[in-house]
Amino acid sequence: MSKYLVAIDAGHGMTTGGKRSVKLSSNLYVNGVLVRKKGEVIKENEWNRAVSEYLAKALTRCNIGYMYTADMTGKTDVSLSTRSYKANKAGADILISNHYNAIGTASVWQTKAKGLLVLRTKNSSSKSIKLGNLAVKHLAADIDYEYNYGLMRDVDMSGFTLAILRQTNMPAILIEYGFMDYEKEAKLMLNPSHQEKCAEAVCKAVCEYFGMKYVSKTSTESSTTGKKTLYLRVIADEVNIRSAADFTDESVVGVVKKGGVYTVVEKIERTGTDMYKLKSGVYITASTKYVEVFER
Repeated sequence: MSKYLVAIDAGHGMTTGGKRSVKLSSNLYVNGVLVRKKGEVIKENEWNRAVSEYLAKALTRCNIGYMYTADMTGKTDVSLSTRSYKANKAGADILISNHYNAIGTASVWQTKAKGLLVLRTKNSSSKSIKLGNLAVKHLAADIDYEYNYGLMRDVDMSGFTLAILRQTNMPAILIEYGFMDYEKEAKLMLNPSHQEKCAEAVCKAVCEYFGMKYVSKTSTESSTTGKKTLYLRVIADEVNIRSAADFTDESVVGVVKKGGVYTVVEKIERTGTDMYKLKSGVYITASTKYVEVFER
């Protein structure tokens, strides 16, 4: 059991007003899979949840405990006061709030603002400043940002203090990993490789903050050499792919055709029909009427 606990805050919920990209100017493909169609948007919560989940996995690998403050289904936008209360009550050692930035209403693509921004609140502790600087250090080293705002005070950027940073008792930072209204960065929001890379960089920062050794994913994978990879083959003419592990109309983001083969990273157990999460970050039914799985 770790002696440290990190509160992970997955930003805004799926239903939060605004908090989405500009409408895409072309179809978006990740690893050859259509994940969002031209004219559709990407909701900030899709990034917030994904990077939070990758961060939780990385922290666990490094023997650091974590807790979530938000609804990780994204369906409920938990109030900031409730999130702060949960983190305070649990006695979390630090809090990291994951977000994606935008200027204005994100109604049109812009090129003025882009890049990394890490925020700490006005009059924050020296520990928050240390954590924020470490996050900037590792994200800037591992991610090819066009611009880096560095660590700034929330009040200097927004004109007011941010509740999630102000109301928590522990050192806390909020990370804006890019801009949803800058098309190049918006297209990275649904890319699992980018999500994981960012999460790993933040995990490195957390490890350095606590004085613990960062355990890379590669080093843990090397100890499980020989483990087979699970693949999925589409056997129906076409099958919907989804942004979430549910069967609502809103989650449908495209289709895959018969014969397509994809890497499975996780099986999601549900009441009713289970689902698979693919390497591209989308979800697909586990029904044997539509897909078959095999190992290599």
